Amino acid sequence: MSRTTSTLGTIVATLALGACVQGNDYQRPQTETPDSWSRLAPIAATVSSDRGPETAWWKTFQNDELSELIERALQHNHDVKRAVARIVEGRASVMSATAGLFPHLNLSSAYTNIAVSENTLAGLGLATGQRPGSSIFATPGTTFDLWNGAMDLRWEIDFWGRIRRGREAAQAETKAVEEDARAVALSLISEVGQSYFRIRELDEQFDIATRTLAVRQESLEIIQKRAGVGLASDLDVKRTEVLAAEAAGLIPDLTRLRAIESHRLEVLTGMTPGSLDLSRKPLRAVIAQPDIPVGLPSQLLERRPDILQAEATLIASNARIGQARAYFFPTLMITGQGGLQSTDFAKWFTGNSFNYSIGPSVTLPIFQGGTNLARLDQAESRYQQLLESYRQTILQAFREVADLLVSVHARGEQLTHQRAQLTAAQEAVRLAQVRYRKGMVNYLDVLDAQRAVLTAENQLVFTERARLTEMVSLFKALGGGWEPASVTPPS
Repeated sequence: MSRTTSTLGTIVATLALGACVQGNDYQRPQTETPDSWSRLAPIAATVSSDRGPETAWWKTFQNDELSELIERALQHNHDVKRAVARIVEGRASVMSATAGLFPHLNLSSAYTNIAVSENTLAGLGLATGQRPGSSIFATPGTTFDLWNGAMDLRWEIDFWGRIRRGREAAQAETKAVEEDARAVALSLISEVGQSYFRIRELDEQFDIATRTLAVRQESLEIIQKRAGVGLASDLDVKRTEVLAAEAAGLIPDLTRLRAIESHRLEVLTGMTPGSLDLSRKPLRAVIAQPDIPVGLPSQLLERRPDILQAEATLIASNARIGQARAYFFPTLMITGQGGLQSTDFAKWFTGNSFNYSIGPSVTLPIFQGGTNLARLDQAESRYQQLLESYRQTILQAFREVADLLVSVHARGEQLTHQRAQLTAAQEAVRLAQVRYRKGMVNYLDVLDAQRAVLTAENQLVFTERARLTEMVSLFKALGGGWEPASVTPPS
């Protein structure tokens, strides 16, 4: 027994030292990465690129209410919980793939009552392929009990690295699942921020509509009084009534849109629709316009979850090629069985009942009908597909960041011009009212000036919200400054 064990140990050690893992180790493909964002978007030359976004990047908007909503969404959103559960599943698959590297042991126990045919010969079962045993060599016509307790051993020596490549692929696939969970969380934060900004935009539009209605109702009362003494025409009265009704009609529609957007925000944060109480606040009163540190383009490859996910699947596919190559080579197994066997229960647990068998076996694939070739072709084709997908993901990421850098910069310039437009429109209303009281213009000029103010105010609010939304999208496009452990579950 000791000499057999020593021989097997020597064989295993020799094979382990001479093992040849099939396939090439992964190396990141060469991709063209710009030195700075100014190459992709010349306007981006003015942004900060010495560092990337902070981990909790949404706090740069300096809004505690928004931060609380985002933190609640990360804790209670069901899509995030499902993504985290998939990480646990992926880690279990790694454990399953690793199990093949270790010996498999099974313990069994059995009792059998055996009656040997009288019309047979001792050992005849060997000619029919039966394994040697008590019933094979028993005297024909005998009847006896057989008590058996045994431990089975099965251990595949991973000489060609098939199991190790499978474990490598499972680890990379789990990494891809983790990056997908990061992407889900990042998208959720973006959606919560955009929904919150939309609600505050509607609040400010509601405030504008309310103020506009009050001004137009006041103007209507003045025009009605002037018409009563012959200083204004009935046409002026009707035109003012139209504007007052127009402003009044905006209010219920804005209320409807706010309720719908609130329901969306409630679902994103894991709440029942109708349970969130957000008091009305105008957009400009609650939001800061932060500067965004975009980092270097090369950092995007290490930060964006979609790029990291694409690379992880590429790593897994590369490992699958090595795994497919290993199927062309012999499979080495060490199998054994040992235990206690006796026809007499009283002698079952004595030393003389001990028996064992152990030894290596080699299986060499000769003809598989092209299965191994097809498996390798599939693995190599899959790798090529994922390689192109990885490169396309990088290009798409650079394009998204460049587009948003241009958009955010353009929105800033647009806001400057729209504020000037609003100031001029308000001054035009004042001058039109003065000239109307002096009889120098008709009331139509006053109405046109008031319409211009309403349009300018709404355009300004829309652009402010659009710039904030694009800032959130830019944070998302930059990878959000996430740390790898942000959405992973505890071990």
